Amino acid sequence: MEYVVKGYEPKAVFEIFEDICAIPHGSGNEKGVADYIEAYANKRGLFSLRDNVGNVFVRKNATEGYEETPAILLQGHMDMVCEKNSDSNHDFLKDPLRLSVVDGQLWADGTTLGADNGIAVAMMLALLDTNEHPTLECLFTVEEETGLAGAQEFDCSVVTAKRMINLDSEEDHQITAGCAGGNRTEFFFNYEKLPANESDLFLEVSVTGLSGGHSGAEIHLGKTNANVLMGRLLAVAYSVAKFNIVKINGGGKDNAIARECFATLRFESAEALAKAKKVIIGESLKVRKEISKDDKALSVGIGKAESDFYMDDNATASMIKFLTVVRSGVLKMSNQISGLVEYSRNLGVIITEETGVRFILSSRSSLESQIDSTILELDTLATLVGADCRHYARYPGWEFEPASLLREQYIEKYKFLFGKEPTVGVIHAGLECGILSSKMPGMDIISIGPNMYDIHSPNEHLDLASTERVWQAVLEVVREI
Repeated sequence: MEYVVKGYEPKAVFEIFEDICAIPHGSGNEKGVADYIEAYANKRGLFSLRDNVGNVFVRKNATEGYEETPAILLQGHMDMVCEKNSDSNHDFLKDPLRLSVVDGQLWADGTTLGADNGIAVAMMLALLDTNEHPTLECLFTVEEETGLAGAQEFDCSVVTAKRMINLDSEEDHQITAGCAGGNRTEFFFNYEKLPANESDLFLEVSVTGLSGGHSGAEIHLGKTNANVLMGRLLAVAYSVAKFNIVKINGGGKDNAIARECFATLRFESAEALAKAKKVIIGESLKVRKEISKDDKALSVGIGKAESDFYMDDNATASMIKFLTVVRSGVLKMSNQISGLVEYSRNLGVIITEETGVRFILSSRSSLESQIDSTILELDTLATLVGADCRHYARYPGWEFEPASLLREQYIEKYKFLFGKEPTVGVIHAGLECGILSSKMPGMDIISIGPNMYDIHSPNEHLDLASTERVWQAVLEVVREI
């Protein structure tokens, strides 16, 4: 295999990561990477275990001189978010990622890179090949991106370590020491499929060109959500002209800010269609004055379309009501920690199916009471708009601990290596640390990782020099006697 990353150390980390990029590993499809990890462990004669959901646990005993040093657990997830540009023909079920290095940054061609969290897998495996360390325990989980299912199902009784480094953070100068919990919600609107008449007119509305991003870590940046914007455009159009929705589809993952959304509308008259077009164009011009610099490539398209059916009046009206009033974005900032989002929601996915339309939302909060509140709010909204509603994949947050020996050790090593002290913070994104800490009380945990940008979007890229820095710091902590 010809590797594209050259001149960065350790070579093994980058080569393993590129190996992983050649193996399809979207959420629910981690088997190939799990096979790779097991083969890696077996070749070295290490203890490995794969559980019934696909998590892999590997243990390597302490090397000479480290027998009395406490074991350490390293943890990351095998799955990646599979997002691509609309003009990409990449098949995430079979195609390897196409990689390139530009100005010290590693990119994939038109798709997510999966550095979140493939770079953790690569670092953990490379650490197993080092020869100065206490007992190393490595946990590689599945389906983190779609509900933290791997961490939820893992039997932690196999773990002996009392300190843990999670490698699923995205800023090398920050130690994460707490995170939000969350919950996912689906709204389902049934519709009756009505046959189109020869006189009917159809219009396609598209929202494209938005930057997208992580719905937790980047929700505070003011990025425009394509699904929310489409709802706004349809609502203003519906206020002046009657139409029926034919189909609406947007976003790819509930934990990614939607970059694109497409809707097809049916009109009974040319006059109604013209009115709708006029207000959609006018509203899109207003939006351009509101959006962030990250979303300047926004494009709102209007074009002719065709269809032999459309959705009934009641379903259309109900979905317009929902899109008009559902809350998405930052809902509350923390009163305790300056600049921290405390409570948010993301309308991540809209899917038109044969008998109904599915809307998927991800809610996050550092307070369990607000997750309870969001469930009540959305149940009430579902009743008001006539939708079926279900909640699932709830996960706990990770509470900040004022005292952490592992955190102090990492700060000391980082400062020694790079001449500056890393910051310590709590993030609004969800991490597996919340689940694992609740299952292993007393575990001393930190979360770290190299600089990566625009994760959960096709603009995702990894800073190679930053990856070197994090590797050096982790290596020094592991070598600490």
